[in-house]
Amino acid sequence: MTPWRFAANLDWLYPDRPFLDRFAAARADGFDAVELLQPHRHPLGELLARLEGLQVALINAPAGDWDAGERGLAALPGREADFRTACLQGIELATRLGAPCLHLLSGLNDDTPATRACWLQNLRWAAEHGPPGLTLTVEPINRRDMPGYFLHRQPQAHELLDALAHPRVGLQLDLYHCRIAEGESLTHLQHALARGRLAHVQVAGETARKEPQADEYAEELALLTQRIWHGAVGLEYRPAGDTSAGLAWLQGHQTD
Repeated sequence: MTPWRFAANLDWLYPDRPFLDRFAAARADGFDAVELLQPHRHPLGELLARLEGLQVALINAPAGDWDAGERGLAALPGREADFRTACLQGIELATRLGAPCLHLLSGLNDDTPATRACWLQNLRWAAEHGPPGLTLTVEPINRRDMPGYFLHRQPQAHELLDALAHPRVGLQLDLYHCRIAEGESLTHLQHALARGRLAHVQVAGETARKEPQADEYAEELALLTQRIWHGAVGLEYRPAGDTSAGLAWLQGHQTD
């Protein structure tokens, strides 16, 4: 058995079902872990009731006014108070849901000395206020899918994490975003593992962000097994059809 596990992203998978019904669907398909991107939009009691033994591998902290187009607050000078409020809300939710990872989205902004300074100040504050056992994650997101996102390249993320130098902040490496932005993902995964800062992994098919092909990430998944990595691999993709039928690509990659 490998230490890592697959986690169903319930904001993306099972789109034909109401959100709260997706927990049971994931459980029926054999998942024992889930990702929740906007848990603050649902009553906490309802979320806890639906888990029924499922582990929450990762949640996002509130990312500003999502419906108005905001995609995070960490790199937005002048919004520090909003970032702190959202961060504390995320920490509380992660703690109540038992999630080991909390993703803090960076937001839409240019990469300038001012935005880097703001990002570093915010992440340092967040790390100092996070409880022991909770890892704060940051994720480079490609600018084709999310134009203008501040944190969008792997080298940029490592430069910032080097400057931050805090053990409670780790890298959330979405192999799909990595391939779109960098052209490939294996060497970037190797680098993150070698640096000891890989906190969470996500996958999606490079074509149209649907299910991966059966062997699309075979080398990356084999590497995680070889290195005895202890995180989760989130399935954050847009199903081409029925979610359950589309899980056939997982055959050969099961972790038990």
